[in-house]
Amino acid sequence: MRKRFLLLAPALGLLLLGAGLAHATGFSIYEASARATALGCAFTATADDGSALFYNAAGLSFQTGRSLGLNTVAVAPQFKFAGHLTQGDALQRGESENKVFLVPGAYYTARPTDKLAYGVGMYAPFGLGVVWKDGAEWVGRRVSHDVSIQTIYVTPAVSYMVGEGCALALGADVATQYLSLSKFTPEPQFGTNALESKISGRSKPNVTPTVGFMLRPSPRVSVGAMYHFGKTMKFENRDATLTNVQAAGDTWAAALLTGLGGSNQTVSSELNLPSMMSLGLALTDRTGKIRVEGDYVRFGWHTFSELALDFTNDALDQTIHFDYEDSWQARFGAEYTVNDDLRLQFGYVRDKTPQPLKAVSPLLPDSDRNDYSFGFNYKKGTWDLSASYMAVVGSARTNIQDGEPLRNTTDYPFGTYKSVANLYAVGVRHNF
Repeated sequence: MRKRFLLLAPALGLLLLGAGLAHATGFSIYEASARATALGCAFTATADDGSALFYNAAGLSFQTGRSLGLNTVAVAPQFKFAGHLTQGDALQRGESENKVFLVPGAYYTARPTDKLAYGVGMYAPFGLGVVWKDGAEWVGRRVSHDVSIQTIYVTPAVSYMVGEGCALALGADVATQYLSLSKFTPEPQFGTNALESKISGRSKPNVTPTVGFMLRPSPRVSVGAMYHFGKTMKFENRDATLTNVQAAGDTWAAALLTGLGGSNQTVSSELNLPSMMSLGLALTDRTGKIRVEGDYVRFGWHTFSELALDFTNDALDQTIHFDYEDSWQARFGAEYTVNDDLRLQFGYVRDKTPQPLKAVSPLLPDSDRNDYSFGFNYKKGTWDLSASYMAVVGSARTNIQDGEPLRNTTDYPFGTYKSVANLYAVGVRHNF
């Protein structure tokens, strides 16, 4: 066991460095394993691999032996913006840079007795990464030209079979988060870039409970439920850097920097993550070859109302308002068993955004989405390989209503945002 872990450790480190992209409701990342992704992540009533530690830890009670699994999801997103002002100004259009983000997943599970099962998992359920091309000229640069949120959960959990075909699970979500935001401040008279501001830092660890339930009254029916509690990620005295980007000879930014106490500042803040709840029902046909599942997932995004940036210099204090609302997802998955070794999966997701129109901005231009996925699972001896693809297609969304901008500010670019993402997932699991 120790030897296997040492072989996987370098790969886990590389995955952690890449974690951080939003492509689902708000900035959630619901793709915790390749197999689940192939099923549209309709997995709450299935939960038959290590990612049960995210989707429903009660599923551990229906697995056998011990297993060690490693997953990664490569996400290639694209955001585009078409401005409300159409005088041919190139700055009124924009698009994000072509980047690929890696979302990690690593799990160890064991069922030592008929009653008791346990495991520990590492995954990234919340992340955000939007880097706009030509950041110094991008029309939304006063709000953001480069933003990143990376959240890692480590979840140990125990599941207990309380009755025939009925399991309850309890775990702890131990999380830490990295936040980075870069933007420009204009010179007031001519509007040219004067200062570039960048804040970055890691939060304090946060621990909240998670619970799961699974009932299988027969081999053909499975019912599951999970709940992850919301979190408050606290950042205290993290780095904030102000850089003079004015041309030589311009003195406005230099004078401002001196008045603010120099380039190096510190900032404190809090960022609220939503609770997650899922209810799932899975059915298998009489032949045992076809299995379908439908999940209803709800996020408590109402807690994500604002990001208050409290600098050591009060003159720099800023509050970014989000005013998110609770949101839901409908997830559907189907699996066909070709033979004892090979299974094929398909999925569909309807994803409802929690973001009000007035909060649509370069930080995160969110929208309702339709997701389409497929994949396969291949077993050979003690090894289990999964691979999948998902297309995430966002609806076009504008922050203009009745011909008028929804914010009373010139910093926010007003127009229509579009998004699409391609997800490629692979997972390997060893049973022993």
